[in-house]
Amino acid sequence: MFLYSHRISLTLMMPLLVGSLLVARPAYSIPTTLEEGQQWIGELCADFGIEFCAYVPQEDEADAKKPLRLTATERQVLTRLVEQQENLERRGRDLDRRETQLQALQEDVQRQIVQLERIQQDIEQSIETKKAQDIEQLEKAVSFYTRMDPAAAALSIANLDQKTAVNILMRMKDKQASAVLESMTAERSSELIDSIARKR
Repeated sequence: MFLYSHRISLTLMMPLLVGSLLVARPAYSIPTTLEEGQQWIGELCADFGIEFCAYVPQEDEADAKKPLRLTATERQVLTRLVEQQENLERRGRDLDRRETQLQALQEDVQRQIVQLERIQQDIEQSIETKKAQDIEQLEKAVSFYTRMDPAAAALSIANLDQKTAVNILMRMKDKQASAVLESMTAERSSELIDSIARKR
């Protein structure tokens, strides 16, 4: 048994170690090359359980390049795994494509909504403009009929459509409207009076 101080370097320990091994195992043949010496020392270290200098056999390069041999079951499992991976990748591509299509559809719907809102605004503006124009024309008609003789105004208003005639009479002063209605036939005057009463 040898006692070593922790201050003794590995370089000093190796000759002692080799000498001890030679004494203990004289059956080993003496190496003739550096590589054989390294392997020889490594094998001795491995035999005596000394890990820091133990020889570890290197995998042959030819063996490393040999194809992996699989059993039939392993090949089946590997094939299924590859198929599952391909299916997952295909489903992923399908989902990406559908997501792109859905996004494009949403953008198209949003554009159509904006267009419809713009059209609706244009229609509402046109309606408001038309209403303003109708009111302006109606006011002109009221002013025109007000200056006319009640009998002449009655003859003209009686021939208008019900809605227009009612709107004109409702915008006239009560005294003027009464004079016009009195100048109409009783039947026509009654129709207009009923419509005016319902609107009020």
